[in-house]
Amino acid sequence: MLAGALVGGGCGKTLSEDDCRRIGEAMRAAWAAEAKRSGPAEPGSSGKAAVVIASEGERLSSEWTSDCKRELAGSEVDPGEVDCLTRAKTLDEFRRCSAP
Repeated sequence: MLAGALVGGGCGKTLSEDDCRRIGEAMRAAWAAEAKRSGPAEPGSSGKAAVVIASEGERLSSEWTSDCKRELAGSEVDPGEVDCLTRAKTLDEFRRCSAP
């Protein structure tokens, strides 16, 4: 999702491995915030579900970071988009950052 949009607008900034890591961390935090917001209303109602949701966020972030470092690092990108992605607090903000 984000990869194609990121590389499409090369405007003088080279994406670094640190940028990939920072975007991955922001993605993990946004995932956790979304999961917390939409979690079960009753405390302690589904511990297994919370573990699965958290591990999915970790997987998503880890895969993004790994793919980004392997496929995107060194590419020219729009610096504004990278800044937007590293500041995104929700998954919707991520989508807006990478929208054409």
